Amino acid sequence: MRQRHSHILSISRQRNKSSPVNYLGTDVLSTVSSHTYLGITVSSDLKWHEHISNICLKATRTLNFVKRNTYCCSQEAKKLAYLSLVRPNLEYAAAAWDPYTAKDIQQLERVERRAVRFVKKDYRHTTSVTGLLDELGWLPLFERRKHSRLTVFYKAFNNLSTISPDHL
Repeated sequence: MRQRHSHILSISRQRNKSSPVNYLGTDVLSTVSSHTYLGITVSSDLKWHEHISNICLKATRTLNFVKRNTYCCSQEAKKLAYLSLVRPNLEYAAAAWDPYTAKDIQQLERVERRAVRFVKKDYRHTTSVTGLLDELGWLPLFERRKHSRLTVFYKAFNNLSTISPDHL
């Protein structure tokens, strides 16, 4: 039988937090600085660096798997593999964690840029990745996240979701 572990995640802006020892029955609860819940890593400072690093690592591993196994395939097969296996890792619940720092945005875009070059078989430094994205008909990830965020807001504002507009 799988044992469940409980942790304490205190959300605060304080850098050095001391927390008292907490118990659940006779078990001591450990304090963590971040925890993954439903695939999203929430940190104690509510910044998304760790989450973005985690999803970029997972997407990069998946992209490398796709590259190894579809190298000789057609552009359409590579495109389909990226869109179905890699990009969902980069976009899952993005309306909640949409990054605002240039470093985080660049980290996500780097994965897509490598995928675009692979799909198009164009690794020349003189080739514009933006042009390759246009040729493929793909919106950049930051545009897709913006669309996702606006869709969630629209649905909440028009009572089309379980999010109440009173909470916005």
